[in-house]
Amino acid sequence: MKALNIHGTGCGLLDCIYADEDFSSAAYQNAMSKTTGDGGLTPGQLVYSSGLEKFMGTNYDEVLSSLNGNRAPNTWNLGGPSAVSIAHAAQILAGKNADNKSFSVRYFGVRGNDVTGDVLEKKFSALPFTNTTLIRKNCPTSRVDVLSDPGYDNGSGERTFVYRKGAQDEFYPEDLTDDFFNAELIAFGGTGLTPFIHDNLTELLKKSRKNGALTEVNLVFDFRSEVENPGQKWKLGIKDDAYPYIDILIADQEEALKTSGKASAEEAAAWFMNQGCGAAVITRGRQPVVLCAGGSGYFKKTDLLYLPVCEEVNSELTIHPERRGDTTGCGDNFSGQVIAELAVTIASGKQNDLDLREICIPAIAAGGFACFIVGGTYHEKEIGEKRLLLEPYIKAYREQLENGG
Repeated sequence: MKALNIHGTGCGLLDCIYADEDFSSAAYQNAMSKTTGDGGLTPGQLVYSSGLEKFMGTNYDEVLSSLNGNRAPNTWNLGGPSAVSIAHAAQILAGKNADNKSFSVRYFGVRGNDVTGDVLEKKFSALPFTNTTLIRKNCPTSRVDVLSDPGYDNGSGERTFVYRKGAQDEFYPEDLTDDFFNAELIAFGGTGLTPFIHDNLTELLKKSRKNGALTEVNLVFDFRSEVENPGQKWKLGIKDDAYPYIDILIADQEEALKTSGKASAEEAAAWFMNQGCGAAVITRGRQPVVLCAGGSGYFKKTDLLYLPVCEEVNSELTIHPERRGDTTGCGDNFSGQVIAELAVTIASGKQNDLDLREICIPAIAAGGFACFIVGGTYHEKEIGEKRLLLEPYIKAYREQLENGG
């Protein structure tokens, strides 16, 4: 059976997750940002540990201890917008086939030369990837401390991220060999945290397209740009010229506004279309997802469209608050389901008339499902478990839409 190849790269690291934090506490309020890019914590955003040290005037370990009493993390998890989304796609596609095609899902990234890198590699090996390529760098493995407050925003929950630099800063375009570009679908996730990949994104997308791949880009908060050029528009590619080579762009609202330089999700979506993206999807937390497609390339034309969140997830969390995990990875699971839906559609021979709305429906359910777990990556007991658990929520969401919800 011939395999359809899905390759992903970008930010993949370890998440050190601290659940049940309290952003309203005096310690957290003292560490919260006062002005954009000052290095302080901001709910929903990422800061560098070095910037937080400067903001607080002390070393990061002391800052962390002041926030949560020096307690141990609740769990370690595979993190990073690329790794989490590709992991989700691998879980959804494992054991599936379409039009006599199976699916080969591979991740390409880096690790450090340390014990944390060994843990990262072990996390990857526990997932149903066809193969994982982690190039070893002579430096620490990058990690993120995820500080999660499930009671934030009247119980909706939110998290803030502290990034400890490492191997991601030594991830170079030449680390992506020709083998990486031998795929029908290539996904770049969170390249804002892999500076050399991010700055060379245009050329990497061009090469992907030249080899016949559909390209997907999933954004992340670009803290480097925010620090270097506070309040200025973020760039995709060193010359801000990556858009014509992106078939589908996925971002949350803040990422979309900062990257487009526009004031609303609607204006941002239109701007992405004008720059040459095939399709754009903007998630907005509990607010409806905004999506559109220009009608050229893979996607049929889709005028600006809104899709609500999955109410089945909200209902269950209201009735069973004990089932609440956190919001870490909701957007990345959304992106991973988009990748999986694209792969199945391409394998079925329908790649020239993709329906963006149909692709996003299961993705919205998948993003909501991530609220039931702590951390973005779900750990299956057996192959296909997550796909089976997700199916009722996709069904309920379709019924919600049919009933006008």
